[in-house]
Amino acid sequence: MDCLELRIPPLPQLITAGHGIWAPGTQHFRRTFDVYDLIYVKQGALYMTEEDQAYVLEDGQLLLLEAGRTHWGHQVTDVPTELYWVHFAHPHSPKAQRGDDIPWSSPLRRGTDEDVAPSDQSMFLPKTATVDPGLLVPLLDQIVELGSTLSLQNALRWHIAGAELFERLQRVVMAELSSRSFYLSECAVQYLRDHMAQPFDSRQMESELHYHFDYISRCLRQYTGMSPLQYLHRLQIERARTLLVTTGLSIQEIGEQVGQPNGNYFIRLFRKHLGCPPGVYRGRFQNRA
Repeated sequence: MDCLELRIPPLPQLITAGHGIWAPGTQHFRRTFDVYDLIYVKQGALYMTEEDQAYVLEDGQLLLLEAGRTHWGHQVTDVPTELYWVHFAHPHSPKAQRGDDIPWSSPLRRGTDEDVAPSDQSMFLPKTATVDPGLLVPLLDQIVELGSTLSLQNALRWHIAGAELFERLQRVVMAELSSRSFYLSECAVQYLRDHMAQPFDSRQMESELHYHFDYISRCLRQYTGMSPLQYLHRLQIERARTLLVTTGLSIQEIGEQVGQPNGNYFIRLFRKHLGCPPGVYRGRFQNRA
């Protein structure tokens, strides 16, 4: 897989994001500007050229257009096309890289208490890729929503979501070297994280990940040792632990925030995982203060 290596820190910074459905006959205009333009086609077809390279994006495909290069639509869309776009800026020039040439396990220098600047590191984003909607669409929806209501209150959350997007895209590069079962396991993990506070629905999971639930379950269990419901419960309990020791929310309110509105069941589930009810767990940390 061809990808772009970007030197970090700093992380790329979001500028804007959007979602739309293009009617047949729509064509992207020609432009050159100094930001990156990530385009993801959920369904349909988009025809784009960057400099002298033409691309056809169909269902589930993405393209990362580079800052400073001219791009345009070389053909009108011929079917209704649902797509997302994310514009971001980065101060360092990109470097073309092959995914199978990246030394993922190479150790990086640890910082010391005498350092005054972070060491150079790198992140890797796919130039083009086919990505299951379940891995990207919920997060893209969140980024678009946050960006449309941007304020001082949610600006940091918007940029955190952008960093999560870059991390998921790097995982796409890594997953190219892995089996389909590993990749689907990663998609299932991300789906469960994105839907942690919602009632568990195996049919919705099937619909968003585009695989039968039994196969999703086998893949997730192969790499985590847990079923989707077991993994969801682990995420919920870990989130509840954080809320218990960092907030003054009631146990009922915490249960509701992590997707367990039935207070009695939430207490039983917490006790099952940690050996004590949430009130006792909170008391242990309060006593340490």
